Amino acid sequence: MRGHVFSSFRSSVIMNLYPAIDLYEGQVVRLTRGDYLQKTIYSNNPGDIAQGWEKQGAKWLHIVDLEGAKEGILKNKSSVAAIRKVVSCKLQFGGGLRSLEQIQEMMDLGVNRVVLGTKALDQKFFEMVLNKFGTAVAVGLDVRNGMVQTQGWLKDGGESLEFSIQHFNQYPLGTIIYTDIQKDGMLQGPNFESLQSVLKLSKAPVILSGGIGQLEDVRKCTQIRESHFDGVIIGKALYDKKFTLAEALMI
Repeated sequence: MRGHVFSSFRSSVIMNLYPAIDLYEGQVVRLTRGDYLQKTIYSNNPGDIAQGWEKQGAKWLHIVDLEGAKEGILKNKSSVAAIRKVVSCKLQFGGGLRSLEQIQEMMDLGVNRVVLGTKALDQKFFEMVLNKFGTAVAVGLDVRNGMVQTQGWLKDGGESLEFSIQHFNQYPLGTIIYTDIQKDGMLQGPNFESLQSVLKLSKAPVILSGGIGQLEDVRKCTQIRESHFDGVIIGKALYDKKFTLAEALMI
């Protein structure tokens, strides 16, 4: 979300903070390193969680249908609709989007940006999506040991992170969301070294996901100089009350 101004050498640039809402069977959960067997349930009411983030200052929410990501079928549409009814902030949604009809359905529910993972690797489909939805489309590059993962992080997509970024550079892509799966849910800090490589390679704005564990990690993000660094998704650190969203926005 658009929450605070960077240090003096980037005084005209705003960094976004995206509180994460991961949905599984209508509940708000978090996984550890994308492992569906390591699931922590935080709430049975996604709308309440969304309202809480907005009250603290969220301008964007990052919503993932975890079942959809794994199975390719949207399972949590009702939860997204419930969130849309109670908040006015923008919604970024991914997980299970495999067709133009599904994307249109989510847009009709009030989603502002969709995130493609598995299907972004289908070039013909991806080009159709871009032609129809333009910069409202983001690509999620979920990476384990340098390789892009698909189907809810359960399969190796067969392409390296570097190759994937170079591939997507040929398109007028709105956003790339970069996740280091090994860092996700571990609260041990992001992979800043790999992030710098992504920023160096990518022509599109980049959002970081995975690893934020303390306010110092957010502070380090504000020191990133590249103007196309859009911001960071924060999940478990907020749910485990390592700090509040309001505190992060004060940095």
